[in-house]
Amino acid sequence: MTTKTHLLKAREVLIPTIANTTFGELVRSIRFCDEVKQAELARRLKVSRQFLNAVEFGKSQVSLDFAKRVADGLGYSPEAFAEILIQEQLQKAGIPCKVSLKPNSAD
Repeated sequence: MTTKTHLLKAREVLIPTIANTTFGELVRSIRFCDEVKQAELARRLKVSRQFLNAVEFGKSQVSLDFAKRVADGLGYSPEAFAEILIQEQLQKAGIPCKVSLKPNSAD
């Protein structure tokens, strides 16, 4: 049984250990752990390897849409990726808030 097979919520697995991680560090760490080469992930995302490198090292700003694409490209649920990206954006803007995303409840 693997994380990808059971599609564990990335947020539940990752947030406790990466609370102060940037979005780029998250992407790079997961990519390394899953043994996905940067060029391969860039191909999956339809971006250049240079752009992905800039994202991983915090030199390019990305959107929530891109965060979701990365999560999908790596085979994880997008919640943790979105949460970390939003948290990073708040910190950069000097807004002292903590982000915690919760799924919508079924009606």
